[in-house]
Amino acid sequence: MSVSMLTSSSRLPVRQRLWLASFVALPYAMYAALLVMTYLLVTAMAMRGRSVWQLCSQWGFGWLSMGLLLSASFALNRGDAFLQLANFFPFFLLWGVLATNPKVVAQPFVVLETLARWLVLSSVPLCAIALIEYLLKFESLIEPLKASSLPQWFLGWLYEEPYFGHRARSLFDHPNGLSAYLAIVLGLGLGLLLKALADRASSSAQAVTATTQQTAVTQQTAVTQQTAVTQQMMQLVGAVILCLMAIFCTGSRNGVLIALVLVAIALYIARRYRWAWLSGLVFLGAIATAVLSFGIGGRTLSLAIFTDDPRVGIWRLAIEMIRQRPLLGWGFSGLRELYLPGSIQSYEIIFHAHNIWLFLASESGLPVTIGFCVIFGTILYRAMRAYLSFPDTAKETDSLSFNSGLSAGDKAILLSYLLAFSSCLMFGLFDVVLFDARLNVPVWGLLAALYLLSRPSGSSLGR
Repeated sequence: MSVSMLTSSSRLPVRQRLWLASFVALPYAMYAALLVMTYLLVTAMAMRGRSVWQLCSQWGFGWLSMGLLLSASFALNRGDAFLQLANFFPFFLLWGVLATNPKVVAQPFVVLETLARWLVLSSVPLCAIALIEYLLKFESLIEPLKASSLPQWFLGWLYEEPYFGHRARSLFDHPNGLSAYLAIVLGLGLGLLLKALADRASSSAQAVTATTQQTAVTQQTAVTQQTAVTQQMMQLVGAVILCLMAIFCTGSRNGVLIALVLVAIALYIARRYRWAWLSGLVFLGAIATAVLSFGIGGRTLSLAIFTDDPRVGIWRLAIEMIRQRPLLGWGFSGLRELYLPGSIQSYEIIFHAHNIWLFLASESGLPVTIGFCVIFGTILYRAMRAYLSFPDTAKETDSLSFNSGLSAGDKAILLSYLLAFSSCLMFGLFDVVLFDARLNVPVWGLLAALYLLSRPSGSSLGR
């Protein structure tokens, strides 16, 4: 961790540091982090519950909650359907609490940049564990390691149930969960790298100006600033590279494709930095070579790993469920209740539709699904509009309207959260990860961040 990160986080109030610590600790100590978040959520509601309720109501979460309750009331398995509402209702409040956090509302770019940096750099141990796990799962090493004197708990974690083949899951329950989390981290890391490039160019220009002025103090300050920016950039580069390697180690086809898309977007934006662009292309080539050489999760790269995917059959079942009950759906766990064991090869039981939109539409109904799309889509649209109209310099602003002091670095922070949230949407095309709080919490946190980063300066909370 850099000194500047420690300094900036130490300046935050105690409650903000608790929020920061709980987000960082989430993948490592989930229950402890959730306990802290619950305390913060309850106390925040006690302090500003009216503002939270008002904001959630303005954005339609009240209607959405009514739709979910109505759907659960007509579910095939009402008990399970109502129980699964815990994956939604607390997170609606979490979004409201985060979106009304006074410190973040006052300085969204400063606080959210600090959070993003901590999340990216704190993911290094998680990625390192995944890389070691992947290396130890090569077939040539399995038998020698089983016959070795390594602790049984370690061998059980590596090779016993649940065993996912040549795929790493690190501290997560499933490789896909790890891949989804690391895709979020990758999006944040790429945005921070773009900010570091902008900061480095700015510090270089200041160093040149200081040299022409021949002022020793000014020169020393400029050199110190440039050194600090370069150090932070190197830390981010290492973390992002390790994150990409870990995503490959998860063996998630979805994760690898999302990583390639995110890196391609970042390279396009950084195209004027030739050395960064060329370095990125080299690393993309390395990922492609690894996929061609080792496959994805032990599966040789071929068209069959996409065309023979059993998820296609699951999607057909979900579409048929929607056709039969389009308004209220079958209730959460409806697909599991209706599924005939073995009707899809290798699937004795199916928990969800492996697509977030088909999952919501088939189990909670089309009106609820449309409600989610409207809320998410509106916030995402505003964030995209803010990014595209964001001034690259502080000379001009538009009617959105941001403060004139914002820079290209702030634009990169907004981009980092856009990339991270986009990774969640892309992952939702092939999987449903809201059942894992280590993923559900960051998703709603990202949504709150986009709301705050794209909110017109000086406006009141709400639409």
